[in-house]
Amino acid sequence: MEEKLTIVIPTKNEKKYIGRLLTALYHQKIGQTKIIISDNNSQDTTLSIVQLYKKILNLNIEVVEGGLPSVARNNGALKATTPYILFVDADVTFTRNNAIALAMKKIVNKKIVSTTPVYKGTKDLKAKLLFSVNNHLTKFISLFDPFAVGAFMLIRKKDFFDKGGYDIEIIQSEDWWLSKQFKPSEFCLIPKLITQDNRRFKKFGYMNMIKMMFVNWINKNNLDHFKKNNGYWN
Repeated sequence: MEEKLTIVIPTKNEKKYIGRLLTALYHQKIGQTKIIISDNNSQDTTLSIVQLYKKILNLNIEVVEGGLPSVARNNGALKATTPYILFVDADVTFTRNNAIALAMKKIVNKKIVSTTPVYKGTKDLKAKLLFSVNNHLTKFISLFDPFAVGAFMLIRKKDFFDKGGYDIEIIQSEDWWLSKQFKPSEFCLIPKLITQDNRRFKKFGYMNMIKMMFVNWINKNNLDHFKKNNGYWN
């Protein structure tokens, strides 16, 4: 896998999550697959934890300068020397130990592969409901416009750069906008490969999240809309 894949992880103050993710990647049996940590000036112990896990788990990790997600992912992708790039968010875990291997099998006949996240938790019923709604919407929308989540997006490097990478002027839903540039026949959605918790809902607000989903759908072809700062990454 290490000769075919580079993994890019954007980070900013991810001390709570990054060690867990690196351990999860280790259990994916990625070997010496290159991991690029694209860090946006973390002020906590994120980078110290990265170096610790790099040593403990014998992971092939490089840290580069990041920024907002679009910039961070682009910067990481520029370091890739492999045919495929997997973008993974720091708060991700996997529902199965062969998640990445399964995605790699699917992309042989596709250009981009993504998934739908499972809620990691039991007490927050609002989050559980929103995860479920979002996942059903993702499947439906992907019938017409591929809907890849930035939390887990596997893409051919050539196609990534042919499409111009992530548009750095886009402030929110940059993952969806990039995946929309592909045809449905070029896209594969594998449900429920990753888990995430409710931190984004708690930070941005449950009603704000619902509103964003609705407004984004209404403006799905309006690039200027996605360039507006709605506070999601504040």
